[in-house]
Parts: sequence; C-alpha cells; structure tokens
Amino acid sequence: MIPATDDLILVTGGNGFIGSHLVQRFLARDNRVRVVDIAAKSSLEIEPCPRLEILVGSLLEKRVCFAAVKGVHTVLHLAANMGGMGAIHCDNDFKIYEENHNMTLNLLPAAAAAGVKQFLYASSACVYPESLQDSSENDVSLREGDVWKNPLGTQGLYGLEKLTTEMLLAQQKSPMTVFIPRFHNVYGPGGAWNNGREKAPAAMLRKAIATKLLDSTSPSPFEIWGDGKQRRSFLWIGDCVDAVLRLLASDCSDPVNVGSAAAVSIETLAEIALKSAGTNAERVRFEYDGSDDKLVGVQSRNSNNEFSKQVLNWEPKTPLEVGMRHTGEWIESQMGKVLDIRGVEAARLKESFLTRCLKSKIINFSSGEPIFAILLPVTSRGSSNENDCLANLASFCASLVRTTLDEVFSNDPPFRLRVYVAIDEDDKFLLEGNKVETILRQHGIPEVDTSICSFPRGHVCSLWRHLARRAWEDGCTYFTLMGDDVILEDAGWMGRFHATFAEMAHAQGVPLGFGCVAFTDSTFGGMPTFPIVHRTHMDIFNGTVVPEEFVNQDGDPYLFQLYRRFGSSTMIESKLRNLVGGSNDARYEKIHAPRWTFKTLSDGVSTAENWLRKQGNSVEQKLTLDVIIPCYRVHLDLLRRVLALESSPTCSVSIIVIIDNPQSSNIAELQKEYGSRPDVRIRVNSLNMGASFSRNRGLAEATAKWVLFLDDDVQVDKHLLLEAEHVIRSHPKAAGFVGLSEFPPANGIFSAAIHLSGVTWFWDIAKKLESDLPWGVTANLISRRDVADDVKFDLSFPKTGGGEDIDFCRQKRAASIAVGNCGFLPAPRVRVIHPWWSNGKRSYWRFYMWGQGDGGLIRKYPGLTYRDFPNSAELFLGGIIVTAIGVVSGFAKGSWGIFYLGLKCCVAVIVANIAHDSYRHLWRDVDRTLFFETEVVGVRWATAVMESALLRMASEGGRVVGILKRGEISLLPGKRFDWFAGTMPGAINEERRNSFQRICLFLFILTIVL
Repeated sequence: MIPATDDLILVTGGNGFIGSHLVQRFLARDNRVRVVDIAAKSSLEIEPCPRLEILVGSLLEKRVCFAAVKGVHTVLHLAANMGGMGAIHCDNDFKIYEENHNMTLNLLPAAAAAGVKQFLYASSACVYPESLQDSSENDVSLREGDVWKNPLGTQGLYGLEKLTTEMLLAQQKSPMTVFIPRFHNVYGPGGAWNNGREKAPAAMLRKAIATKLLDSTSPSPFEIWGDGKQRRSFLWIGDCVDAVLRLLASDCSDPVNVGSAAAVSIETLAEIALKSAGTNAERVRFEYDGSDDKLVGVQSRNSNNEFSKQVLNWEPKTPLEVGMRHTGEWIESQMGKVLDIRGVEAARLKESFLTRCLKSKIINFSSGEPIFAILLPVTSRGSSNENDCLANLASFCASLVRTTLDEVFSNDPPFRLRVYVAIDEDDKFLLEGNKVETILRQHGIPEVDTSICSFPRGHVCSLWRHLARRAWEDGCTYFTLMGDDVILEDAGWMGRFHATFAEMAHAQGVPLGFGCVAFTDSTFGGMPTFPIVHRTHMDIFNGTVVPEEFVNQDGDPYLFQLYRRFGSSTMIESKLRNLVGGSNDARYEKIHAPRWTFKTLSDGVSTAENWLRKQGNSVEQKLTLDVIIPCYRVHLDLLRRVLALESSPTCSVSIIVIIDNPQSSNIAELQKEYGSRPDVRIRVNSLNMGASFSRNRGLAEATAKWVLFLDDDVQVDKHLLLEAEHVIRSHPKAAGFVGLSEFPPANGIFSAAIHLSGVTWFWDIAKKLESDLPWGVTANLISRRDVADDVKFDLSFPKTGGGEDIDFCRQKRAASIAVGNCGFLPAPRVRVIHPWWSNGKRSYWRFYMWGQGDGGLIRKYPGLTYRDFPNSAELFLGGIIVTAIGVVSGFAKGSWGIFYLGLKCCVAVIVANIAHDSYRHLWRDVDRTLFFETEVVGVRWATAVMESALLRMASEGGRVVGILKRGEISLLPGKRFDWFAGTMPGAINEERRNSFQRICLFLFILTIVL
C-alpha cells in the first residue's frame, strides 16, 4: 500500500534521476520523506521543506544504512552505480557488481532489523538474456518470465547483479512486503546528460542542441554509436513515477516491467532529438561509429506491458516526441547555465564546451583522463562585507580557468576539472540563490558538486576530509584544498603536477601516486601550504585525506612530511597566492593540532610503509634531519655555507632559521635568496627573545626524526650532514650526539685567556671523551626529536645563554634512558669551527652571564652537586660584606679598620687566584698547554695566563649573582654543580684541590697584608 502521510519513506539515491522525481511526487502528496545519497542535492533543485530530510552518505557503509532506516515505514531502493552505455560496459563490470550488491547487502538486513514494512527494489531490463535481443530486424517484446529462457545470460554484470538481488529478495524471510519494478530506459528532466552516464535520449538531445548553438555554416557531424539500427523503447519519467505509485498500492510481489512498448531505432531517436531541439536535420550528417570502444548494447529491446497492465492497470501515456521536447527544454536550460560564462576567455570557453558536447564519453572507473578535484570550502563570514567572498571567488575562478585553459577547456583535454564546494548549512547568504555554483558556472566550470555541511565553524579540515572522500568515491585522481581567497598564477600546472608524480615514482621506486606535491605559495615562501595528493594516498588511508586530529591548521605540512620520509614530497615552481590566511591572520581562529609531529605523523608513516610492503615494495625510509639555527647576527656568508651543505640521497634535510633580531638589514636578502626553497624555513621573531626561545620555536617547526642545532656564527665542515647521517645510523638508539666545536688558533691575549680559563672546555668534548657524554654545547648538537618527551629549552635561563644547553641535554638523556635507549655520544667528525666572539675583542660580559645562568643547575639537579671550598666569587662577596660593614662602622664610630680588612680580603682574593692560575698553567699543568694552538708567547702568554684567572672569576661571579637573584642563598658557600654529571669523579677531586690551594693562598696573602 502507498504509505500514509505520517509514515516515513526512505528513498535511497533520492537525489538521483528517478529518485528525485519520486521524492517530488511524495512531497506533493504531503508524505514524510528521507533521502540518503552520496550527492547533497538533486538536479531538480527541490526546495527544502520540513517533511524532507537529506542524509548524505554512502550505503557502502553499514552505519549509514542503519541510520537511514531508523523509523522508516517504506524503503525505495534506487541507489546504484549505473548509467548508459558509456558507463555500463565490461571494463567497469566488477566494480559495478561489487558496489551495487554490497549496498543491498548492507541495506536489506538493516531494514529488516528496523521493522521496515515495505521494500521496493529498482531492477532493470538488463536482467533479460542478451540472446533474445541480438537482432535489430524485429522488435523484441520482453515478458517478465523471459528472464529464465535458455540460455540464461544477463546484459553484463550490471544485469546479473540486478537478477541475483531479485532472487535474494524472493528468498528472504522477513515480513517485509517486496516490490520489484524492472525499469526500461527511463528518460526526462533531471537525468544525466553530459557526464558519460547519460542514456541515449539525453545524449541525442545534447548533441542536437549543441549543433544548433554552434550554428555552423556547413553540415555538422552528428555522432551515433553503432549503425543506428538498434531499437529501443523509452519511458517518460512521469509515467514511470505513476507506475511505481501503482505498484506500491498493489499486492504484487513479482517483478513487473515498467517501460514502453513503442520501440524506435536509434537513428529515429536522433531525428526526434533534432526536431525537439529545433535543429534543422539538413544541417547535420549522421556519422556512425562502430568502433570497439563505442558500446551499443543489445540490438533490440522492448517492454511487454501485458502483466503490468493486468496487475497495475497501468500503461504509458506520454508519446516519445512530447517527452523528448520537454527533456530537450530542460537540457538546454542546463547548457545555458554552463554557457553563462563571462570574462576575456568566454567565447573560447563556450565554443570548446559546445564542441565537446557533440561527442559522448566513455567512463572507465579505473582509468581515463586524470580528474583534478578542487576542494573548495566557501564562507561569507569573517569579512567586513558578505559580498567580499563572492568577489574573491570570482577572482579565484578566473585564475583557475586562465591557468587550466589548454589542459581542461580545449577540444581534446588531457585532464578534467571538478570543483567540490562546501558551504555551512547556516550560511544563508551563500545558500540563497545558489550563489557559489552560479559564479563557478559563469566562469565556465561545468563540473561542480556542492555539499551543505554542519561541521563547527572554522573546522576547515573537517570540510577537507568530507570533500576529499566525496571526490575519492567519485573516482577523482588528484585532490587539493583551495579557498576562495586563492589566486593561481602559472598556467599548465596540471601537467606539471601529473608529470612530477610520474617522475617521483620512477626516481624513488614507489607506485604511481605515492607522494605529495605542493604549489609554491608566493605569500608564504617555503611552506607546502597547498599540497596535491593522488588517489593512491586516499586508497592507503581508506578515503581519509588527513587524520581527525587536524581542525584547521597543520594538515598541509602533515602530508608533506608524511611522504618526506620516503623522498616522495616536493614543491614545484607553479605559483599561487593566498590573499587571506597562510602566515597571516585567517577568517577563523587558528587551531593547531597538538603534537601531530609525533604519534600522528609516526602512525601515518607506518601505515604508508605497511602499504608499500603489501605492494611488494621494499623502499626504505630516509633519515630525516632538521637543522635549527637561532640567528641574531644574520651573517649571510656563514648562513650561505650552511644552506649550501649537501646530504646523501638517503637523508632528507630541512633547515630552519629563526631570526631573533627583527631589525636586521639582512633579512630581506636572506628571504629573497632562500625563502622559496621547500627545504628552508625562515622565521622572524617579533622581538629579541633569546636563543632558547628561538630554539624552541625551531623545535616546534621541526618534523624530522632528528634535529641538529647550530650557532649562526659557526663555519661548517662541508661533510657535516654526511657525517651526521653516518653517526645517527651507526647509533640509532642514542639520545643525541655532541659534535666537535673547535675554535681558531688563539692568536690574541684575550682569546688565549678564554681557552686557559676553562670556560670553553666542553666545546670540543667530542674528541676528549668516548661515550655517554654528560652534555654538549648547542653550537653543534644533534638530538632525537621523534619522541614526545616534552623536553624544551628552559626559558628561565638567561636569553644570552648559560646552563640551558646542559639542562636540555640532561633532560633528553633521562628521557632516552627511561625507555631503554642510551644517552649522548661523541661525534668528532661532525665538525664546526666557532669564531672567537667579536673577533677576539675583550669582553667579560658573556662569561659573567653564562655563570648567572648555569648556577641555576645546582637547585634543579641536586643529585649532580657536591660541596667545595668557597670560590673566588664567594670570598669576594665576603670581602664586600666586610667592607660594607666597615663603611657603616667607620661613619658610626670613626673606626675604619673593618673597612680596610674588607678591601684587603678583596685584593687577596684577586691576587690569590691570579697567582694560583699562573702556578697551574706555567708549572703544575704546563703539559696540558703543549698542544694548544697559539702564537701568544713570552710576556704575552704570561699576561694571558693572568687574564684567564679574571675570566674564571667573572664566570664565578656571575654564578653567585645568579644564585642571589633567585634567592637560593642556602647554596652559598661551596655548593657546586658537577659539570661531568658523575662520569669523572677525578674532576671533582681536582676542583676541590684547586679550591683548597686557592683558599690557602688567599689566607696566606691575607695574613701577610694584615
């Protein structure tokens, strides 16, 4: 029975041709209707109403089926992968059978479980044996029982699937009432007419209308597949809908023909189409194409309606000529929308479109011309004027057409272009009047698919995932997310991307499409902000373009870095401009995906690697290394040497330069030279934030498994990256590696004093110790990055440095040891030369500030501390205190003895330390200076020795001042941090010996002067 008005009717494929007409009729009867379809709307443009519910989803997903049938009384199952002879042919057989049968197998049990009362299944005339339809000499009137005439043989696997589903429904034991109409060549407005899935009436009408609009002065060829003698009957859509309603009102559960009994030849159909279109038949000449790829189907097919008349009291009423005229009017209106093209290329685009309309397409679901899917979220929000987005969109469309003119809009295009639009369901401005599609079609873009979405505002990645999945299910080849604020600059980009994927597959030995290729963004140099992926990527990740963790940021670099591990990501020179967003503010709140460079990226890489293995591909991951350079000086010559370093083919290197001096005059030149390189990222801090902040920013930008920290003033060895790769591959479980940082020969007194003071002892520790180094300086330090250990540089240390490198290394080592790996290892072949600061110009400030910072390690690492005798700074502090007391006492009592005692203490400290260091370097430990490269000798050498004591004292003074600033007075006097972290007990003993000797010398001198 026909469902009552309050009964819910589900129409699967309800936005398709027959489905949309049924929905329209049910709504006219005031029925409640739910549509489930992969398309968001129908070509009939049915107005939304309270009694119509649209569920966008694929019946290939069981969850969609169960959601669709909830509360449903009657199911009309029309969803299918189908079309005319351009789609239903042997090359597509298996995919069609698989998808159509799986949809029914998912839907039928869901309907039974939900208590559905009635189930109508749309079958086809293709179930009839081809052997009965192999002659065009006579009309073949097919009765329902002819299915079982020998030999049994449906028309392709499409027909076989329809027949097996009929049998399945006949055998199922649920209480559902089953109806099975067998549709015969239904035509009318709303059907496919130009995408390869159209049936003969629409194809002939399109060609006839195109011929009329081209208005050629000479007779135009009119394509007919086959010899034109094959015969068919065609059923007007309105008659079809009447038959379905009568079937629902009946008690007939057997299959029943729904078709016309009046057959015509295909050539006659072409003549009717020309007449319906108002095209003079004398202006065309029929060209019959019997080539193998033009599939003509059976020779003769006609519906016998005796049974349908008997059980339904139904037969068609609309003559073919009348139906063709109405259909032609609708198709011409659709063509008119496409031809409403504006701009400088309008005439050329119109002619190209009409010329293509003269030929019918063959769709091959597994091949054919590559289809570029432009995934285009559009919003009217975030602008001062709602119309701004339409102006932006028009500019985008103009650039899209201009740059793809020869690749998509020529008469024999090598590529296809399809735009998938996403609009928020509450964006009333854009939805009213279908503004977005109108602009796209006005610019000559015919293939447009619009989704009305309900994702939270600003969740661009959700829109991206949705549109990419739709495009994937539609068989698209390439996928790229763009926006209405994008301007494409370079023509021919499709061909370049297509060729790059092929070249990359050959070069890396991976399957075609495995990888990511990005545009060059003129407004955000070096960043892969607009990547294109192939459907291979969508296949690997089962239709999900980026993981769910991504909201509206980081998806682009994720794709690029995912394939970087396999050497299969690159950026080509085809340029575009992003007018809004990118490195600037966007029209929504930017939400980054936290920690995506760790587990999210690793999981993606593992999935891709496992897929490669299943394909029998043995491609190994590349070692990835990001070089991080905090840069204040912006020395172009030194940076150029780093940026010119070469790595091996098995290592992928990116260089991240964090400029910490936004006022530098060299920034513009650096960006001009390297800003567009995909392996170079140049970031500029808005203020001078310090080396630790800059390194943390670099770490936040980094995505490689390993990072190499370099100072911006080092001279790098040309083999630096090769040696770094070698040591990493040799010890893959290390927390990191301490490179060799050497200084030039100390040819000045001050540079010699720096060396003798010991403040640079750890810079070349890589050649002094053989394993488990306690720490290394960040002038040349490799660290593992792919572990989410939350280790960063502590910003509580001074901006100028001091202690932060030790703290970082100790934290990284602890995290590594905790998971069973090892600590930092020496890498003496990873070599840099660090210049003497300010070219050796005398300045104690740097070492004083280092001391202020590294004193903070004592409280932070109590297990790595020891007690010692007071050092120079602590004794000097004591002398200052005594002197201060003496000043007070002198003014109060007139006695200045205490004051002079304090002064003598301070002098004694200085003299004792200079004397002791002179003793050490000139006598006791003179052998330690034998291999010290310097030209400083004689008196100058003695002067350097004495100044080294002052440098050491400045460092110790900074340490004491830092302790006082932090309020850590309990650490005074004598609490020390063990620089060797317990690995060299002898070093502590030597420090204590030196401290004891100095304090004894101090007391001796003080005794003398008293």
